[in-house]
Amino acid sequence: MKLLYLVLNHAAEEWKRPPREWLEAKTQFAILFGERFVGQ
Repeated sequence: MKLLYLVLNHAAEEWKRPPREWLEAKTQFAILFGERFVGQ
């Protein structure tokens, strides 16, 4: 799960417009990783 987050976070930096599902994924990462997760 952590590896998936890191890959998506790195890829998101290059996206001009992130996919709609990214907001849902960020919400789940925030729940799973708590204060370690810094959403952008």
